[in-house]
Amino acid sequence: MDARIEAEIAAGSNDKNRFENLKIDADSDGIWLFSEGKFKENDVYAMLKAYGIVRYDFKAVRKFIKDGEPCKVCVRNPAFEKDARIIVNLAKDKMTASVTIEPPFFAKPWPSEAEVLKSLAANGVKVGIDQAAIQSLLARKLANEAVIVARGVAPIEGKDAYIELLKDPDKPFEVRDDEKIDFWSRSTIITVHPAQEIAIKHPLEQGKNGVDVTGAVAKAKPVKNVEFAFGTGLMRDEENKLILIASAEGQLKKQGGRLVVLPELEIHDDIDFGVGSIDFTGSVKIFGAVHEGFHVTAQGNIEIHGPVEGADIDSQGVIIVKGGVRGMGKGTMKATGDISLSFGDQAEIRSGGTILAQTSILHSHLYAQKAVIALGTKKSQIAGGKIEAGLEVSCNVLGSEMGTKTEVVVGLPPEQLEKRKIFNGEIKRFQDNLERIEPNLVLLKKLEAAGQLDDNKRAMMMNFTKMKFQLQAALENMQNELSALDEQLALVRDKGIVRVKDICYPGVFISIRGLAYQVQEVCKYTSFIADDEKRAIVLKPYDYMAGHLGG
Repeated sequence: MDARIEAEIAAGSNDKNRFENLKIDADSDGIWLFSEGKFKENDVYAMLKAYGIVRYDFKAVRKFIKDGEPCKVCVRNPAFEKDARIIVNLAKDKMTASVTIEPPFFAKPWPSEAEVLKSLAANGVKVGIDQAAIQSLLARKLANEAVIVARGVAPIEGKDAYIELLKDPDKPFEVRDDEKIDFWSRSTIITVHPAQEIAIKHPLEQGKNGVDVTGAVAKAKPVKNVEFAFGTGLMRDEENKLILIASAEGQLKKQGGRLVVLPELEIHDDIDFGVGSIDFTGSVKIFGAVHEGFHVTAQGNIEIHGPVEGADIDSQGVIIVKGGVRGMGKGTMKATGDISLSFGDQAEIRSGGTILAQTSILHSHLYAQKAVIALGTKKSQIAGGKIEAGLEVSCNVLGSEMGTKTEVVVGLPPEQLEKRKIFNGEIKRFQDNLERIEPNLVLLKKLEAAGQLDDNKRAMMMNFTKMKFQLQAALENMQNELSALDEQLALVRDKGIVRVKDICYPGVFISIRGLAYQVQEVCKYTSFIADDEKRAIVLKPYDYMAGHLGG
């Protein structure tokens, strides 16, 4: 072996002694592999790569791996004995730079750290150079492997502003897997109240620019702002402009991409599982039917174009049912004001005003504080069930040819009389309790003034005082309710009439202001009134005192 080759081997052997029990040597004839014990197959190929030997006798290497005998892996060729090459690659966004070293052949030297830094500078890399990564690359002599040796400072991305809907009218009704739900009671309609929070704006957050490995600014993406889109019935909270609140009662809905609150609810479908039951703060207009088991409750008026079938309807205003009511012995209908319907069948209906039926009322229980009227057609009929009214019941036909039991009560409603009786009894009881408490309080206050009140008597005086205030408050409420009830009863005290324009059949029982009458034979064009002198119900012509007795 010549002196030059020995010097090269001596210079490079210390750097490559990591390949256990393997040795590489060279002479003028070629490059040789030697083993000094057991070795790993992968280390053979790794060592050849580390020495930059890429063209070798594959069969000879395989034989060496098998028997460990020295072998010549390639001939010496000065054309292949190249220096190391430093390759610098910048990422597309220039946020990282990597170095790949094509190793020198055999004993030629690896590049120094300074040479790597010079190559980086030549490729424009100025920022974020990781000298430790460079030193590790060189120390480990990683050949033909890209190693990141510089990193820029990435921009910190901002956040777009967005609107969080606390109430979303487009969001479908959600039910958890473990949740039990009454599908008849649920509703897809969202109702809101004044000052209720509807949406929150989350403001934008500006990003922060970074810098790439060349020192150029890496701009953060621009952020977008967004504002509330709302119309009538909504407003920004005065104390926090990032909160959208309702300014009116009503249905929350989206119209033309904006949130609005509508004081009247319109539903163009049936009230069934698709829509759900309705609880609304304003008026409701339904263009379909209301099906069995569902309910519609409104603080305003309710108008229903289809039939009501076994459903509960409750209004603080008036109710109009154009399709009629089939109660099916299940549903109820209540209104503070008047109720108008096409017909009623097995219905339970209560009105704070007048109930007006266009055709028939069959086998139903109706109560109206003013009147029940069924005069829409010549065949408008009331038959079966019980009809109660404060002032008047009028129809074309009352009862039926079959003698169907039909009860009509006009005047002082029995339940109101019973309620008045209960109020009077409670008022008397509360007054008696107050009369018993007062002497005890007077005595205890005298003892207190004389300084003779011990802890027990002081606690007793406090309890008596508290009880007195509670009784006085409850007594005042009952007296106010009794006064309102008396005013209501005074309106019907001397009034009451049942009018039948066409035929009244036997089987009808009439009660007016506590006086009773049973119809024994067919009568026509008849009014039934109470004669206070005779203490009996008497029959008069249909138009008798029209507009007076019935109010």
